[in-house]
Amino acid sequence: MAWPTVIINILNMMRGPIPGVEFHFLFVGYGNVPEGAARNLIMVDNTSDLDKVLDKADASLLQTVKAAQLNGKQSWTAGVMILKEGDNLKEAAFKANEVSSFEAILFNMPAPDKAFLEDKIALRHELKAKLGREVFVICTTAAIDNTAESGDTWAEWLPKVVAVQSGVASEYITVVPQLHKKNSTVGIYAGRLANQEVSIADSPARVKTGSILGNSELIADKSGSALDLATLKTLETNRYAVPMWYPDYPGQYWTTGRTLDVPGGDFQDIRHIRVAMKAARKVRIRGIARIADREFNSTPGSTEAAKLYFTQDLREMAIVKKIGDYEFPGEIKAPLDEDITITWISSDEVEILLAVTPYECPVKITIGIMLNKRLGE
Repeated sequence: MAWPTVIINILNMMRGPIPGVEFHFLFVGYGNVPEGAARNLIMVDNTSDLDKVLDKADASLLQTVKAAQLNGKQSWTAGVMILKEGDNLKEAAFKANEVSSFEAILFNMPAPDKAFLEDKIALRHELKAKLGREVFVICTTAAIDNTAESGDTWAEWLPKVVAVQSGVASEYITVVPQLHKKNSTVGIYAGRLANQEVSIADSPARVKTGSILGNSELIADKSGSALDLATLKTLETNRYAVPMWYPDYPGQYWTTGRTLDVPGGDFQDIRHIRVAMKAARKVRIRGIARIADREFNSTPGSTEAAKLYFTQDLREMAIVKKIGDYEFPGEIKAPLDEDITITWISSDEVEILLAVTPYECPVKITIGIMLNKRLGE
C-alpha cells in the first residue's frame, strides 16, 4: 500500500514563443583600432549617435552603418565589429556571436575575387556547425575606378565585377556592387532588409515600402557616362542585388534580393531563404526539447501530437492580420496536414520533414489593355 501522498509536478510543455534574431545584423569592417586594443562588439540601434559610438570606424564602415540605420527606420538594431586590416575576420565573427545572435553578417570590405566570397560562405557553415546559427552573408564589391587616366568605362568594368561571383554557388550569400557616389549601396540594401515595417518574407523590391533613403546619386564611369538601367539589368542577371528606378515614377528602389543560388534553385531570392532559416531556427529549439522524451514515440496519438508541436511556429508565421477590409498576409501560407511527415528510421532515430510555402509575390506585372465597344452606346 502506498502512503497517502499528493505530488504536484509543474510540467514545461515547450509551447511558449522562441525569441527571434530576424532583422538583427552584424556589420564587420575596418577602422582606426589602436595596437593591442580589444575588438569588442558594439551594439547600436535607431537612436544611436553613430558618429560618437563608431568613432574608431573608417569612413566606409561608418557610411555603411549610417545607410543601414536610415533605411532600417524604427526598431532597427545591429552589432558592429571594428577591426584593423589584417585581423582575422572569422575570429571576429565568432567573438561577436558569443555576445549576440544575428540573422545576417555584412562584411564591409570589397570582395576582390570569388575566393573571398567562398571563404565567407564557409564561415557561415562553420557558425551553423559549431553554434547552430542560421545566418546569411552580405558582401560588396569595389566601386568602379572612374579616374580619367586609369579608370574604366561601364563596358570595361562589367566583366571585372561579373567575374567576382562567377562560379560561386550558395543560397546563403547576397552580393551588392558599390554603385552610389556619396552613400553606401550595401548599407542601403541591408537597411531595406532590416526594415520592420514589413516582414522577412517581403522583397527589398517592394515599392510600397518607399524610395531608398539618403543620397541616391549614382557613380559615373571615367568618361562621365551615368549608370543606366541596361547595366543594372546585366548585374542583376549575374546574380547581384542592385538598385533601380522606374521611368516617370519618382524615387529610387531595388531589384529582388538576389542570392548566389544555382539556376533552378529554390532560394535565388533572399526572401525565400530568410523564411526557411527562420523556420529552421524555431524548429531546432523545438527538436532539442524533445530529445529522449518517450512521450514522442511512433504511436498514432503521439505522432499527431508531434505534428502539431513541430508546426507550431509555422502556424504563427502564417498568421494573417486584418485592419477593416485590408489584410496583411503572414510570412508563409498556413501549413497543411501534408506539409509535415514524421518517419522513424530506427527505434531511437526519427526524421521530420517540413514544407514551408511562401506567398506568390509579383516582381513582374503584365497588364493588357483592350478596347471595349458596347453596341448601342
